Amino acid sequence: MMKEKRQSKITIIVIILCLILLALSGLSLVLSLRSMKLSEQCCQMKVSETQSDYVNPLDQQQDEEAYTELMGFGCLDVDTNSPFIYLINPSDNEVYLSFDVLYEGRSLYKSDLIAPGKMEQFDICSVLDAGKHTLTYSISSYDLNDKKVLWAGVQQNQDVSIRK
Repeated sequence: MMKEKRQSKITIIVIILCLILLALSGLSLVLSLRSMKLSEQCCQMKVSETQSDYVNPLDQQQDEEAYTELMGFGCLDVDTNSPFIYLINPSDNEVYLSFDVLYEGRSLYKSDLIAPGKMEQFDICSVLDAGKHTLTYSISSYDLNDKKVLWAGVQQNQDVSIRK
């Protein structure tokens, strides 16, 4: 009789431990899935319609979804008095951005990692002739804590009219 009671207690303890382990495994799975979903949202890159939209970026946005914001890429007019293309990482971003500016598949300029709220500029007039051109920006985002961790990337085209 004592042996049966002891075995019953052990069985109950084993069942309770199994239920606790099952509950912890379920909680771990839920937290992992939630973390993956949040990291996917952080990797999204949203582009404003034009550079002028960038001046006041997405102020009317209602959802609080995490994203990486990029400047707009509308048609750009440059000349020798104002020859620069500005590569901007908006201050609200929580990632570094790097830009590779391509023309007909050839890299014209590669930026360093640009911190949030910072920018780089380059003189497009020094590398392209006068006329209308289509540039492709290959943009990558990197973790602020570990600059080697790539988060996401996107390519965006921009028409540029150069007057010399």
